[in-house]
Amino acid sequence: MVAEFTLEEVQKHNTPEDAWVIVDGTIYDVTKFAKMHPGGRQTLLDYAGQDATEDFFALHRHEVLAKYTRLVKGHVVGFKHGLASATEEKKRFSAVPYAEPSHLQGMNSPYFKESHIALRKSLREWWTENMYENAMACEADGSAPDANLRLKAGEMGIHAMGQGPGEHLKYAKHGLMGGVVTAEEFDYFHELVVQEERVRLMCPGWEDGMDAANTIGVPVVIKYGPAWMKDEVIPPVFRGEQIVCLAISEAFAGSDVAALRTTAHLDASGQNYIVNGTKKWITGGMYADYFVTAVRTGGAGAGGISMLMIKRDETVQTKVIKSKYSSAAGTAFVTFEGTVVPKRNLFGNENKGFQIIMSNFNHERWMICVSCILRARMCTEETFKWSMQRKVFGKALAEQPVIREKLAQMFSGIEMCTAMLYEVTHQMNVLGPQSAEIGGRIALLKYSTTRMCHLVADNGVQIMGGRGVSQGGMGRVVEAFHRCYKIPSVYGGSEEIMADLAVRQAIKAYPQQARL
Repeated sequence: MVAEFTLEEVQKHNTPEDAWVIVDGTIYDVTKFAKMHPGGRQTLLDYAGQDATEDFFALHRHEVLAKYTRLVKGHVVGFKHGLASATEEKKRFSAVPYAEPSHLQGMNSPYFKESHIALRKSLREWWTENMYENAMACEADGSAPDANLRLKAGEMGIHAMGQGPGEHLKYAKHGLMGGVVTAEEFDYFHELVVQEERVRLMCPGWEDGMDAANTIGVPVVIKYGPAWMKDEVIPPVFRGEQIVCLAISEAFAGSDVAALRTTAHLDASGQNYIVNGTKKWITGGMYADYFVTAVRTGGAGAGGISMLMIKRDETVQTKVIKSKYSSAAGTAFVTFEGTVVPKRNLFGNENKGFQIIMSNFNHERWMICVSCILRARMCTEETFKWSMQRKVFGKALAEQPVIREKLAQMFSGIEMCTAMLYEVTHQMNVLGPQSAEIGGRIALLKYSTTRMCHLVADNGVQIMGGRGVSQGGMGRVVEAFHRCYKIPSVYGGSEEIMADLAVRQAIKAYPQQARL
């Protein structure tokens, strides 16, 4: 039975030789710990015999308490604890306004059914229990995600679900999250849930290193790969045993895909391509077993591009590229030097690869938007919490009109982009992600989303102050978001390209008879 003490009893333990403090109704004996306190011994002893809850949460995240359970002496008599453990809190749906999509906070939605909510609950609990510690460690030191965790995710069908609905779900031999949702009912809103829950840890480098490569590389295999390739490559990928990455960008060709220079020429036998060239900024390239690669097999421009599946061997070299987010992502510079690729590894027809690249972009861009909006929502929640608990000039930050205006901008930004996202996702269920009608809207969504993220990141730092630019601690989530939010505004098609594409699609569909 847990010991209980009155406030009067706690107040007696107020000396350096006998120091107790209260945080959220729990009593901690900090006598010996004080000399090891990161903030200094006296800073902690100043609270001896007192309730330090308000000041503690002005300086520390809730999860810090989990490290010091050994110091617990008991609880204050009659105190009703308002906080669950940090781990349990991460598993729950938040009651903080705008911290979750509206359908999780009591409002009705035409898009989400019970199966979507059940899948989210299952994923959130599983992801928190299994991935959190490894994600935090790898994000900090840049090491590769634990390969065993990728296998565990495969057992739950997570890699398969990251590809959306379709026949490929049959390769998830153990079902989808233990049967929480069936392959027959799985739709793009289910995938949306999967993509959102995988980025809630706010460890973007680790998240991309864990499965982003497969998410953008495998769709080409599913849609355009020959039968032998699907049977040989997809099962081990979905089991979490192997990784397929997408290798398109080069130092010579970013948004201008048609300018790529990596070449592939048939050898004398006519049965193998010989590939030479380089690729840059390849997500997951350091860990990849296969590279879905854009190569030049014909003349200049888009008409001379093909797509090949290249298996890693000694002629394929990868070197890590360090960027604004953690090297755990495995972002790589890839070199092909005389790499022999069987002709059967060609996707579709020779010199028809540009169309494959363009059709694959829709799903990738949509996935980027899902992740960005969720991260922006988390940044907003953290900022809102801080504004409610941080006091300056004797008042909570949220009592300042200028702070409330910044919060309003953040709330409206994430909700507007979420509404656009749901409309696009619904159309993906109806028309499919590759339809011509949806490309411009996904481009507009991506442009709007990355612009919104700029506002949220900027406001978050302004409200958090110094903590918003400090790694770890109270501002960890806001700092990580601010440091990494610009990356998606470049990859998958830059903001400028997305804006131009959206308008060009609108012009193309403009009715000639329309006049003022």
